[in-house]
Amino acid sequence: MASISPEYANQLLAELTEGCPVPAAPASLSRYTFQTSNHVLIGDTAVRGYKYKGRWRLDDRDIRAAGNRLALLPFDPDDLVDARLAPEHDRTWRSQIHRWFEHISYQDQSANSCRCEGQQPCSGTRPNRYGLGCGATFEQVKERYGRSPIACTSPLPLLTWSGTTWLVPRAYAALLDRADRIAAECVEQAARCSRCNATGDVWKWRTSSNSGYTTLCPACAASVARPYKDHLRGRLYASLPKNSQPEAFLCRMCPSPRQAVYWDHCHTHGFVRGPVCASCNTYEGGGHRFIHRPGAVRHLLLCDGCRRDRTVPPRHQSDIVLQTFAPDPHGPCATQPHSAWGSVEKDGSIRFRMRCWQCAFAPQLEQVVPAAQVRHLVQEFVDKALEAGVDGPDQESA
Repeated sequence: MASISPEYANQLLAELTEGCPVPAAPASLSRYTFQTSNHVLIGDTAVRGYKYKGRWRLDDRDIRAAGNRLALLPFDPDDLVDARLAPEHDRTWRSQIHRWFEHISYQDQSANSCRCEGQQPCSGTRPNRYGLGCGATFEQVKERYGRSPIACTSPLPLLTWSGTTWLVPRAYAALLDRADRIAAECVEQAARCSRCNATGDVWKWRTSSNSGYTTLCPACAASVARPYKDHLRGRLYASLPKNSQPEAFLCRMCPSPRQAVYWDHCHTHGFVRGPVCASCNTYEGGGHRFIHRPGAVRHLLLCDGCRRDRTVPPRHQSDIVLQTFAPDPHGPCATQPHSAWGSVEKDGSIRFRMRCWQCAFAPQLEQVVPAAQVRHLVQEFVDKALEAGVDGPDQESA
């Protein structure tokens, strides 16, 4: 097998489909492609991905075969059918494009206010002369989503607004329908436990590793890994040997047994907190709303440095402050803003950004909580969590 990188596969696919009536969009060949399946769709061809030494690879022969098949697709650009774009429970190419349209309509309405007749703001669902909601245009859609792929193809150049409905070439619609069916089959296959063949939730059972993804049901995960007993408490992550094997343990954050992949550790103080799966590692690293998970605060405070300093990593502090922070009312309507999102500034203060839902077209509001107040609120939160001996104030324990 001639193993090639996703980057080279992108380049090769672009060369193979140059001049093809179906515009190729090979940007979907990335490591994130394989989160829910071992395959990537190129047109209606499923191409298997392989992980070698922590990096995803693809077979050169598979890319060439898929690219040639896409380039030779029988295609009549004048044979058009109704695209039937509509919201669907399942993720299909039709529902994906519909979401793009809805997002652009909402963005245009938020930025430029509603100019439609009747009740304002309008629902954004009645098509305008461009086939989109409110004042949105197709140029806006192309600017935002023109490079967004579906099955490694670019659908927007093939869409036509007839004045009453969106049309797409029949051959392309059939290609994407086949791609949807094959993608669903690949996800179903990836959701099967590799040991007992039981079927479950691919997001809960599927775990990343250096050699690819492994799907294990909770029972099988518990049979190959054991609970972690805090034996590395107080150890610095930098002092761990290379063969410390986090995969020998179960994720300490997941509510049901799931094999761990990484040693989670505090990046501020360097202390090991425990073994976690790839999903929990990403969730903790992102910060947003992590402290609301059962067991999360206790997990963060397994770092001896955080316990000593009565703090948590900065990325979690905005969520703590939000538990007591009350934003100033929006001046014009005296309404309390909602859905505040905070970011930690260099000086330790937190800048919250929010919108007033009563004034849909008002600009984004900002309010800063000073660093001293942030430190006080975080220390108070940690003190209450340690005193309670559980997850945190007003939270359920794991």
